[in-house]
Order: sequence, then structure tokens, then C-alpha cells
Amino acid sequence: MRKLILLLLILLSGCAKMTEEKRAKLARETYAQGMSAYTRKDYREAISKLREALKYLENLTPEEIKSAKYTLGESYYLRKDYINAIVYLEDFLFYYPDSPEAERVYFMVVDSYMRVAPDAYRDQSYTLKAIDKAKEFLSKYPNSPYGDRVLESIEGAQTKLAKHEYLIGRFYEDFGYHYSASLRYKNLLVNYPGQISEVEVLYRYIKSLLLVREQAKKQEAKFNRWINSAKEELKKIRKEEDRSAVQKRIEFFQGEIERWRSLAEESYKTALKHMETYKEVYGENPYYRELLRYAKQ
Repeated sequence: MRKLILLLLILLSGCAKMTEEKRAKLARETYAQGMSAYTRKDYREAISKLREALKYLENLTPEEIKSAKYTLGESYYLRKDYINAIVYLEDFLFYYPDSPEAERVYFMVVDSYMRVAPDAYRDQSYTLKAIDKAKEFLSKYPNSPYGDRVLESIEGAQTKLAKHEYLIGRFYEDFGYHYSASLRYKNLLVNYPGQISEVEVLYRYIKSLLLVREQAKKQEAKFNRWINSAKEELKKIRKEEDRSAVQKRIEFFQGEIERWRSLAEESYKTALKHMETYKEVYGENPYYRELLRYAKQ
């Protein structure tokens, strides 16, 4: 029995040794194949082999691990697989922030974020992230040869954000949410002056302010319906605590009516002031003449 156990231990030891040797061999072979594929610009093959090699990274030298991580990230970038590029390039920056390759890696991260950012019709979280990354890059590498390209990317991203804000403003305007539209157009005028047609956006801002009165009337009619409904409900209620709750609801609706009246009045006054400026800057163009018509309604 003891001989059998000894034989099994020897066999197991031999298998373990072979497995370790195989892992080391696979690491060296797949690393070499991946780097060779990268040199041939076969980035798909490079990605496949280098990902395999990094499974056995304990058998690679520190320099080989660093080289594999960099090449893997860049291969994804060159294949225009920007989501995976971001993952692997940011991993490289985490482990090698001060390496000679870090500047190019950082640029590829910025560019990848810019490229995965959606069009102006959709959520702009990636665009905002891209701008933040770009500003970080310029702060970290103020004299970078990639600087001009990053600045152009920021300009393009800002234009996209401006268009996104404009589209939201138009949505609110078209559906009668004039006060919300005015806030969007004001934001455009303040934060994106170089990315918009000021003559149009200022017109839409003033128009929206003038039409807040129209929105306020609709809101007042709605709240009055709710108030009347609540008053009818009061007639049927006997418990004091229930009456108190309904009365508070009525007071809230009445407060909302006053709030909308105040918003309408303030918006109208602000619109008239801006109309004077609009006329001085752009003259009595078709936009201005239309504003006069809205102001007289």
C-alpha cells in the first residue's frame, strides 16, 4: 500500500511540474505571438494572444507584462473598439502612471471617450466624462504634441453639448413648457456662446419668457380644477384631520397659482428688457418683429 501511495505522489508531482512548465511555455509563446501580430498590424490576433499571455503573467517578466498591457490597450484602440480600449488603457495608467508611454495612453483614453460619446439626441454622460478627461490631460501634459487634437476634441464635445441643450429647449418650447425652455436657452447663451446661433437662441429665449404667461394661465386653470374638486370633497368629509389634510392641499394649489403668476410677471418684464438689447444688436429683423407680436398678446 505504501508503495502505491508513493507511486501516486511521484505521478502527481510529475503532473504538477509539467503543468507549470506548460504554463510558462504558453506564456512565452502567446506573448511572442501577440507582439508579432501587433507588429504585422494584425490587431485582432494581437488581442487574442496577449489576453491569453496575461493569464499566465506570473511567468512573464515585469517588462513583458507592461509591454503586453500597453500593446493590448493600443490594439483595441487601433481596432476602434473604444469601450475595451478604455478599460485596458486605464488599467495601464493605473499601474504605470509615470511611464514614458503614459502620455500617449492618456491621449488614447481621451480620444476613446470622445468617440464613444453618443450623438446630441441622447444622454451626454460620456461627453461630459470625455471633456473632464481632456481637461485632465491638458493639465497633466500642457506641452503635449497631442494638445491641439485634444483642444479640438473639447471644442467638438462642447458643440455636441450645446446641440443637446438646444434640442431639449426646442422640445420644451414645442410642447408648451415655456418656462423650462427659457432656462435651457439661457444656459446656452451663458455657457455655450461660441457653439450656437446667438441671434436665434436669444430670440427663442425671449419668446419663451413672453409665453410663460400663456403657460401660467394653463397651470392656473389646472390648479383651479383641482381646488374645486377638493372643495367638493370637503363637503363630504366629517373627520377634522381629513378636512385639515384636504385644506392643506387646497392651500398648496393656491400657492402654486400665485407662484406661476409671479413667474409670468417676472418673465415678461425680463423679456421686454432683453427685447431692447436684441433690437440694438440685431435690428428689427423678422425675429424681432415676431417678438413684438408675442409681447402684444
